[in-house]
Amino acid sequence: MQIERLDPENLQPLETFLASCSSSLETFRYFSKRPLSVIRNHLATLLGYDENHLPVAYGHLDPEDGKVWLGICVAEAHRGKGYGNLMMQALLDAARQQHVDSISLTVDATNPNAARLYEKFGFRLEKQTPKIHWYNLSLFPKQDPQ
Repeated sequence: MQIERLDPENLQPLETFLASCSSSLETFRYFSKRPLSVIRNHLATLLGYDENHLPVAYGHLDPEDGKVWLGICVAEAHRGKGYGNLMMQALLDAARQQHVDSISLTVDATNPNAARLYEKFGFRLEKQTPKIHWYNLSLFPKQDPQ
């Protein structure tokens, strides 16, 4: 998968990706409440393309309410190919390059595959309700003096 930054002035690749998502949009509802133009506010907006240069994965870092929120989605037909891992690594690299201290995200309680991905990359569960789990990752943890 080739990962590229999305040009906020050209939303067509994002529209193409969202149209291909099928049931993935049941758990990735970010754009159900926001216009696509919200990406102008992102620290990073990434699209992953397959060998045919079709968008198959999406990720963003969105500063909102004093936190940086991570969002990620892999189109249903392309799950299980490692694209989520590649996108997550690219997002964490982008966050570190921009000196983001910590990243927050939410995941549906009914989406254990996503939760496993986040935990694999070091995200820690901070709070949960029967429907939603909140995770956080400290990228530059403070060192205790020895």
